[in-house]
Order: sequence, then C-alpha cells, then structure tokens
Amino acid sequence: MTGEELDRAIEFLLQGQANLEAKIAETNRMVQLHAETQSEFIQIVTNSIERLVAVQARTERSMAESSARTDQRIAELHAHTDQRIAELNQKIGDINTRTDELIAESSARTDERIAETNKLIGETNARIAEANTRIAETSTRAAEASERAAEANTRAADTDARLDRLAALVERNISGGNGNS
Repeated sequence: MTGEELDRAIEFLLQGQANLEAKIAETNRMVQLHAETQSEFIQIVTNSIERLVAVQARTERSMAESSARTDQRIAELHAHTDQRIAELNQKIGDINTRTDELIAESSARTDERIAETNKLIGETNARIAEANTRIAETSTRAAEASERAAEANTRAADTDARLDRLAALVERNISGGNGNS
C-alpha cells in the first residue's frame, strides 16, 4: 500500500471512528434521554401509586367507617324491631288473655242462661203435664157427666113416657071411666 492509500485508509478509519463516536454520543444522549424519561416516568408512576395508595387507604377507612355505621344502624334497627315485636307479642298475649276471659265469661253466662232456660222448660213441661192430667181428669169427668146426662135423659124420657101414660089414665078416670076399659 502506498502512503496515500494508507492515509486514505487512516482517514477512512478516523472518519469511521468519528462517525462511530458521534453515533455513540448520540446513542448515549438518547440513552440519557431515555434514562431521564424513564426516571420521570418512574417518578410519575411512583407518585401516582403513592396517591392511589393514599386514596385507597382513605377509601378503606371510609368504607370501614361506613360499614361500622351501617352495622351500628342495622344493630339499632334490629334491636328496635325486636323490641317492637316483643311489645306486639305482649299486646297480642294481653288481647288473647282478655279474649279468653271474655269468652269464658260469656260462656259461663250462656251456660247459666241455658240452665235457667232448661229449668224453665222443665217447670213448663211439669205444668203442661199437670194441665194435661187435669184436662184428662176433666175429660173423664165430662165423659162421666155426659154418660150421667144421657142416663138422666133416658130416665127423663122414661119418666115422661110414664107421666104421659099416667096423665092419659087420669084423664080417662076423670072422664068417666074407671080405667078398665
């Protein structure tokens, strides 16, 4: 190789080295920019995560407080409901007791009235039986009286017939005959 070729080769190598150094410098600048960008991104992500952690902590605290208030309110409502149910059960029990008492009183009064009615029915039946006995006795006496009246009528008819015969006999004796005609 000649000196000129060697110079050109050196210059080519130097030019290549300069280009390479420029590319390395550009790459380093790009890497530096990427590193800065990455660092900023990491800082932004870190800040965002910290804010999210803080928000999450506040949300969890708020949820815990809300849950505690809700649990407390549910417990209060449950206690109030239990108390109202107990009061209503007591009222229902009182009403049932009073109803049972009224039914028992009404039943006792009804039983008394039924007993009184049965007694009156028994007395009325006894009176009816006595009246029927008296009616039967009266009917018997009336039948006997009718029989006696019939006998009396028969005797009266016999007596009337005998009187008629006697009157006829007396009339014949008075008119002149001795009755032996």
